[in-house]
Amino acid sequence: MHIVAAEGALLQQIIDLTCPVWHEGLTPAAYAQWNAAQLRLPWGRTRLTRLALVDDDGALLASLKRYRYDVRIDGRDGTMCGIGAVFTPPARRGRGHASALIQGVLDDERRAGALLAVLFSEIGTAYYERLGFTAVPLDEVTLNVKRKDGSPAMLVRAGGEADIPALAGLHAVRSASARIALRRDASMIAFALAKKRMFAGLSAPGHRQLEFFVAEEGASAVAYVVLSQNQHGWTLEEAGDRDPAAARLGGMLQVLVAREPSKPLPIIRTWWPRAFAVPPQIELAGRTDARDVMMVRALADIDLPTGPDDVFYWRSDYF
Repeated sequence: MHIVAAEGALLQQIIDLTCPVWHEGLTPAAYAQWNAAQLRLPWGRTRLTRLALVDDDGALLASLKRYRYDVRIDGRDGTMCGIGAVFTPPARRGRGHASALIQGVLDDERRAGALLAVLFSEIGTAYYERLGFTAVPLDEVTLNVKRKDGSPAMLVRAGGEADIPALAGLHAVRSASARIALRRDASMIAFALAKKRMFAGLSAPGHRQLEFFVAEEGASAVAYVVLSQNQHGWTLEEAGDRDPAAARLGGMLQVLVAREPSKPLPIIRTWWPRAFAVPPQIELAGRTDARDVMMVRALADIDLPTGPDDVFYWRSDYF
């Protein structure tokens, strides 16, 4: 058995097998297009790889996605290995192939100098705990926006590519106090936005929508929000604000919910980093542990996070 980069017919086989599991409403053709497009984005070309464990005849035994993120841990800069889309073909299950693939990838990442590995489990914690991972709960909350009489007097406009470098600066400032945070440069933020936009665009018409808004001063973005919408409500994917109190962000959300004053306030769910101030215009309610469990494993001599106080992580960077 050996690990290879999945390309050509092998990659197509993986796409065909995983589509029924992770299509989330996309057609098979749209699912394949969405996955292929991520690998063509500037950040994805160098940071995202689909890997496969194959036997000596080249038959697929297991596959996964490997991401390489820039991260800061207790003031130390380094890289984080993200593991996603772990899959074993049904006929090959129960033989330890996925475990062997994960361990092989982590051994390679340790040798390359990665500080830690992270994955998000949809199947509980027991399987990955046996592989040395530890669960770190993240806060999933509902945002209750305090509706004003009329729309707040602030300018909110659609965000664009030229705003993205400013967003990276806002993230660096707001995440500085957390023990562990991704170092999100402009290319990584552009990847996250494009991935969400493509997913909405490839979905059935009217099924999903992604919105990106900024508030600016002196032609520079000083606050922003990225929202995805479907029939269940809104998801705040990520946000930022130069104001330590996040009052601009709160004002932006008031402007956005005021667009349709005759309708009930939308349900807005998000992962809210505890190091990010709660704007005075909103309240956080309904706190639960995130359904997709963050799990971490040290690959170097570091102190791992133990709870949501330690980690600054937006839903936008889920993989």
